[in-house]
Amino acid sequence: MSQDVFLVVALAILIAMMFLSSRKRKKQAAELLASVKVGSKVVLHSGITGKITSIDGDRAILESTPGTKIAFLKGAIRNVEAAPAKGTVEEKSEVKTTAKPAAKKPAAKKPASKPAAK
Repeated sequence: MSQDVFLVVALAILIAMMFLSSRKRKKQAAELLASVKVGSKVVLHSGITGKITSIDGDRAILESTPGTKIAFLKGAIRNVEAAPAKGTVEEKSEVKTTAKPAAKKPAAKKPASKPAAK
């Protein structure tokens, strides 16, 4: 009898945990979709990245490269970066750095080997 009660309680706890986890995930997804604005950089679940150029209801237009626009559902967004403030320069895309090759160190000299004793 006590095993039956334990199983029922364990099942109830498992169902409650699943329910709370589902609510948390839905809340995070709603916050993500609410943060989508024109000019935001996004990553889609398919791996496509780009900048939002327009939003119409549950659909949006993404510009992945200059002149290449893709229409998609907002639910396909995996990650959102905030839209830059007007008048600011985006450092990542505007500033290009050139990496200098690392200085080569001279090879360590090997000690002279002693002739083998005969």
